Amino acid sequence: MRPGASLVAILGTVGLLAACANDPTGPEVDESFTLAPGECTTLEPTGTHVRFLRVAGDSRCPLQVQCVWAGDAAVVLEIAPRDGDAMEHTLHTNEEPKAVVLGRYELTLLELSPYPVVPGDIDPDDYRATLVLYERLE
Repeated sequence: MRPGASLVAILGTVGLLAACANDPTGPEVDESFTLAPGECTTLEPTGTHVRFLRVAGDSRCPLQVQCVWAGDAAVVLEIAPRDGDAMEHTLHTNEEPKAVVLGRYELTLLELSPYPVVPGDIDPDDYRATLVLYERLE
């Protein structure tokens, strides 16, 4: 580990915890929720903090275009368990992984909006990621 790396991880986790502190009543299990880039929430009952960082790529086929493949979008989330370090996870709309396992739960990307209508770039601030926390069946 490079010098100062653990300090960076601690500061990142502290920053995420502080950002989510204003959301004491986050989404429950099976309750979908939507985040804009930069927004954060705390998942109940896990106490896990989730922040939508950015869209890493969006190759979804626009509605007014005929495509051979539906395409895919990749959403980057920062996830900080109650008693762990924050880590980045990338979830996809049409490829794997579409979910990340959080103990006995699974955080799943349901949708990324807006869906492209015509070819062209979507303003990064306009994206909204809809997610849900499911209890895993074992």
